[in-house]
Amino acid sequence: MSNACKELAIFLTTGIVVSAFGLPIVFARAHLIAWGACALVLTGNTVIFATILGFFLVFGSNDDFSWQQW
Repeated sequence: MSNACKELAIFLTTGIVVSAFGLPIVFARAHLIAWGACALVLTGNTVIFATILGFFLVFGSNDDFSWQQW
């Protein structure tokens, strides 16, 4: 079972991640930014989201050294 707060958090997180990758592509296709800038933004987004994912994978287990204690 999941609660509504968790579902809302997942929904908002999905919206942020999709817009972080989608908006630079839309802006580059509309010639608002250069394709090189789009590639740099997408690379930065990949690094940031991979770092966040790695943090939760390493510290996400329910042991004595968990991020849930914070």
